[in-house]
Amino acid sequence: MVLVLALVGGMTQASQAQLQAPVYDECRLDSIFPNGGRRGTTVQVEFRGFGSGLTGPLQVLVEGAPGITIKEMKSVNASVVQASLEIAADARLGRRWLRVLNERSGLTNYAQFLVGSLPELLEVEPNDELGKAQGVAVPLVVNGRINPQADLDVFKFSGKTGQSIVAAIAAHAVDVHGQYKNSGIADFSLELLDATGRTLASAEDTIGFDPIIEFTLPADGDYFVRVQLLNYGGFPEAVYRLTLGDVPYPVSAFPAGYQRGTEPQIELMGPRVPPKSIVTLNSAEQGTVAPFDPAFPLRFVALTNSETSGLDLPILVGDYPEILETEPNDDRMTTAAMKWPITVNGRFLQANDEDWYRIRLEADQKVWIETVGQRFIRSPIDTQIKVFDKDGKLVIENDDEGFDPGYECYHDYKTTDSKVMLHAKTAGDFFVRVSDQNGTSGPTSIYRLTIEEAWPDFRLTHFPDAVPIWGPGTTACVMARIDRFADCQEDIEVSIIGLPTGWKTSPATSLGRIPQRYYNNYQNKVFLSITAPADAPVGTNSPFRIVGRIRPKESPAGTSAAVIALPVKVLDEHISLPLNLFYTSDTGFFRASPMSRVAVAKPQGPWLESITQEFTITPGGSTNLEVRVHGAGDVKEMPITVSLVTNGVASGLATPRNIPIKSGSATVPFTLPPEMPVGVFGITVAQTWRNDIRIGMPGPCTSLIKMTVIPAK
Repeated sequence: MVLVLALVGGMTQASQAQLQAPVYDECRLDSIFPNGGRRGTTVQVEFRGFGSGLTGPLQVLVEGAPGITIKEMKSVNASVVQASLEIAADARLGRRWLRVLNERSGLTNYAQFLVGSLPELLEVEPNDELGKAQGVAVPLVVNGRINPQADLDVFKFSGKTGQSIVAAIAAHAVDVHGQYKNSGIADFSLELLDATGRTLASAEDTIGFDPIIEFTLPADGDYFVRVQLLNYGGFPEAVYRLTLGDVPYPVSAFPAGYQRGTEPQIELMGPRVPPKSIVTLNSAEQGTVAPFDPAFPLRFVALTNSETSGLDLPILVGDYPEILETEPNDDRMTTAAMKWPITVNGRFLQANDEDWYRIRLEADQKVWIETVGQRFIRSPIDTQIKVFDKDGKLVIENDDEGFDPGYECYHDYKTTDSKVMLHAKTAGDFFVRVSDQNGTSGPTSIYRLTIEEAWPDFRLTHFPDAVPIWGPGTTACVMARIDRFADCQEDIEVSIIGLPTGWKTSPATSLGRIPQRYYNNYQNKVFLSITAPADAPVGTNSPFRIVGRIRPKESPAGTSAAVIALPVKVLDEHISLPLNLFYTSDTGFFRASPMSRVAVAKPQGPWLESITQEFTITPGGSTNLEVRVHGAGDVKEMPITVSLVTNGVASGLATPRNIPIKSGSATVPFTLPPEMPVGVFGITVAQTWRNDIRIGMPGPCTSLIKMTVIPAK
């Protein structure tokens, strides 16, 4: 639980000459071009950031399977870096996650890069009409970019009668996007034309927002492929990979996941993909592919024995035993009872298909029944769950899960997946029906159904996944979000682990609702602080994790017992899912990140250290907080406002005030809002803090100060 005292706005005239830490927007990596390459080659890549955020590039970090070596790197300007990526001949096919480590913003968010095995080339302008089409020899991958607005890219190739052609865009699949007026996610359209310019086939949103065409050519001759953005858009970050030729292009993986620690066999399907294309993920490969954070639920599988673009498909790793749906199971009389907890991998291969499952519950037992399809694995289905008793009476149903990530959305849109909690009043069999409300079917219409005990529990996520520390010895914050389920009302302790010796962190507590503490907006988000060693060189970086643990309730006063026992499940530790901000509009859109890192950037201005370590206050009460100001020079005062992490976006609680700096210290007057609940909170005083937590800068600030709120007398 963290209350933030934030210094925002511009500095006084006396301090205008001093550098200021960048706003967090500048820690952003918007695109990589080209965003893929052929193994066994060296690719010249452009990294495009925002503002001055790529000033002083130091290194490109590659997360994922080995096989990419950074040979050269140079700064083009403050927002563009170029580097040479040497891709090993035996590099594993599929995606990598790339970040730029630099002096200005520390470490950027990631952008994705695909390693393929087909020949590749870059689009060459002008190629915006059939008469200027760029000639290519199939099969290949074309790396292109739709810029400026209304740009068209046209490519010409020679074909034969009866030749099968796949034309497919990979952009949404690797989160290609713009910012603000660029409308976020890039949405491409694709056309196949004959030599006269007649359209033979077209596609838009085949898989997500990516178009795919599979077509048999009617005659010998020249053909054209035309690429554009919908609504005649265009911008520098609108990059794409066009696969063209008689080549396999996977669009579906089944099963869509596996139990952690097992060695699954995943079948890939799609245009020109041979039947029974099975990829086995053995445990050694899973460990080699990437040192993922345990909270990161995604894994990716690609074809390994074919010439492909390297596009891989997401699957999920789970903790329960897994089975495949077995047909026929399209009514409750044809389904057998199954043991749980369990995850079932299902799919709707036929129109109007529905799948039935039977479970047995004891009296007063509660279970979660949940589907995952649209989330993470981007299935086109909209699931509905209905649960019936042994007599066929409807007990409970759900179409779309009520959980809404709000301003920290980490999917393309509000979920169409389903989730219900079934409470068995009496012992007996229950029948779960899963159906699709979109009317879709086929190999891409996949889902995962998980049935598990409904313990009081919580979900933990955090942002940013790349925390900048602006200067050795200084402090920054990271925001953790706690979502509670099944009446989980205990206090949850949240802390940072995994940093090397010399780093310091401050934990926080998410306050639960107990009879004497009403629900409040401050229990669902907390800040934690990270302080770098004073001797850490600029560019020092380290992975870390955030964990949360429900704290057992204290025994009533006067008893000898230390805690009141809770179910074992409640005491389990949860690792936080890192979130990677990839664009901001009215909502912050995030993606699950494979790893969190903290990085030391170059000092950009004054930094603060707390003198006040802890204090006690009543709601509506006032006090002074003492802070030491380092590196202020001749700065005489700083504008300060009070900010607070709530469920919304804005965090400002007060109009900015100029606070005098005397002898390297500042006295910050503070009045606690009267609606604050009792409890223990962590507050921090920050040099600069944007009032929008989607893009709010996480530092420089003080480490957390313990604030104990007690009832007013």
